[in-house]
This record gives sequence, C-alpha cells and structure tokens, in this order.
Amino acid sequence: MPPPDRPHRHQTPLRGIGVTPHPSANNPDYTAVHYAYAEQSGNIHEVVTVAGRQLAKVGFPDKKIVYYFLEDLEQHETKKRRTFHDAASETSEGSN
Repeated sequence: MPPPDRPHRHQTPLRGIGVTPHPSANNPDYTAVHYAYAEQSGNIHEVVTVAGRQLAKVGFPDKKIVYYFLEDLEQHETKKRRTFHDAASETSEGSN
C-alpha cells in the first residue's frame, strides 16, 4: 500500500482523462507503435516520472497501452474520465 500522504499511482489526478497523442516527428524516444497510435483517442491510466520527465500510461479502446511524454498529449477535459478497467467493472456490476 502506498503511504497515506501519496495516492495509489492509478488514482493520480489525471487518471481517466481523455487524451490524443501528438508525438513529435522523428523523436528517437518513440517507436513505430507510438506513431501508430498517434492522433487516436485514449485515456490516461497513470503518470510516472522517469529521469525527470513525466510519462503518461495511455490506454486505447483495443486495450493497448502506450507510454507518451505528458507534453505530447492533448487533454480532453470535457470527456468522462474512464479507463478500460472502469468499463470492465461497470459491465460486471451490471450483470449482477
């Protein structure tokens, strides 16, 4: 369990925010997978800091997870906050 003063990493303030990745062209930190999911809508699952840079774990409707630099994401504040984990729990709750 995380310490009480630090939220679980999946409960970070940006969890569930809708985003669209716009990775910069020819960035050596990105692979073909990053560019394949560019311009597609996804949702942030968590944000981590690696070597002083913030990376967002982004989930897509096909359940693929891709990490992007936070500054390369367009955030959609007006969309309902959710991840595919939320959709799965809503489905299982509805079947009870």
